[in-house]
Amino acid sequence: MAAKLSFPTVREGSHYDPLLFKAAAALVALGVFLIMRFIYWYLKASKQFPGPPVKSFLQGNLDQTMTDDIHEKWRAWHIQYGPIFQTWNGPWDRTIYVGKPSLISKIANQNWPKAPAQYEGFKPLSGSALFAQMDHTRWHSQRKALAPAFGPAVVNAQFSSLARYLTQFVEILDNAALNSRVLDISLLNVLLTLDFIGEVAFGIDLHAMEQGESCRVMQIFQTVLPELMKCGLFPLHAKIPVLKSTRDMHAAIAELRSMADHAVQKCRENDTPDSKPAKRIFEILAK
Repeated sequence: MAAKLSFPTVREGSHYDPLLFKAAAALVALGVFLIMRFIYWYLKASKQFPGPPVKSFLQGNLDQTMTDDIHEKWRAWHIQYGPIFQTWNGPWDRTIYVGKPSLISKIANQNWPKAPAQYEGFKPLSGSALFAQMDHTRWHSQRKALAPAFGPAVVNAQFSSLARYLTQFVEILDNAALNSRVLDISLLNVLLTLDFIGEVAFGIDLHAMEQGESCRVMQIFQTVLPELMKCGLFPLHAKIPVLKSTRDMHAAIAELRSMADHAVQKCRENDTPDSKPAKRIFEILAK
């Protein structure tokens, strides 16, 4: 016996549910509108500032910014694209880098806040302190306590220390020139800064320029900073330290805090009960 197959056909007089048809059409129209709106925003944002080309729409520039040599790339991009440029962290988010002194001054004077996510990302290094302070009452207290440390009298008194380190800086350059030895000026500038900040903020001589690349504080920053930038973009990167590089960053930060605390305590050993020395900058931020 032959089987009889029947197929549904549209008969005259049949009709579709107009409400369902309108709802489907509205969803399609909304989807098209959102896609067109996103394309318009993305193209407009892409042209707002120059920056390195995006190789992958979904990945953005993360293949370039999530590497350990990101600081070298920043310097190269600053030269290539100017003092203000941008990179993409995917199709939805971008980072704008500002290296223009006048604009930095304007931003700093107006005290523009960072995005809450960035505060979370940078907390592993700065904690609930000057650079990641969400408690405005405590922030004003810290600002008031820090003000004397940057007063004219204090700054003028620091010139002798700065002159001593600058003299050492020049001597290193002279010795390198006499011996036809190549020096990394960028590295030497970092070591000079560490020596000066070590004395001013912590009351200790780090001997950074003497130690050169073997300076432990500089090695710690080389471990921390590249990973910290990733945490600034992706806060969960720090909260859930799956990668070894993230765990190494947390360990290095703990070591740095311990070194800073020990330095201040050692500086306080010479205090007497009657003396009222001004607090070191680290004490104000960490306590």
